[in-house]
Amino acid sequence: VLKHTMYSVSKSFTSTAVGFAVSEGRFKLSDKVISFFPDKVPDTVSGLLQMLAVKDLITMSAGQSPDPTSAVIPQTDWIKTFLNTPILDTPGTRFLYNSAATFMLSAIVQKVTGEKIMDYLTPRLFKPLGITGIDWEENPQHINTGGWGLRVKTEDMAKFGQIYLQKGKWNGQQVLPAAWV
Repeated sequence: VLKHTMYSVSKSFTSTAVGFAVSEGRFKLSDKVISFFPDKVPDTVSGLLQMLAVKDLITMSAGQSPDPTSAVIPQTDWIKTFLNTPILDTPGTRFLYNSAATFMLSAIVQKVTGEKIMDYLTPRLFKPLGITGIDWEENPQHINTGGWGLRVKTEDMAKFGQIYLQKGKWNGQQVLPAAWV
């Protein structure tokens, strides 16, 4: 059975990891992004960067323009590069497709849980759904890319879609918090 690269569908799995972490009380959508990485912020932190919250990452309204992903990927430290990318619009006010913002969600989940999102999702999502043999690309700091690079089987993608259609339930069990769905 072949695994398929999920490209940006990977973002939905990252969002699911965020949903589990939020429901477990590990952080809130209102938490400021710089609070997770104080050692990675620029020397001068703009007011807009201070405002940037987790919810702005997940809604792709970080305020950066253009999408910084192509500038982030070639760098050694993706978190630092993202945080050093100027924010031009008030976070939360303007949508702009931003895969690097989804990477930052992966980095936040890893920071607060101590696990890559692939490993964090294993007992919470992959094992209950019987999803095995997955792999997910990583950045130079061994953080799953979050916004791309997940590879799963087609049948596993169908299971993932089905659990959302069932408001987070799988085989009668509430696997994913219905409030997150």
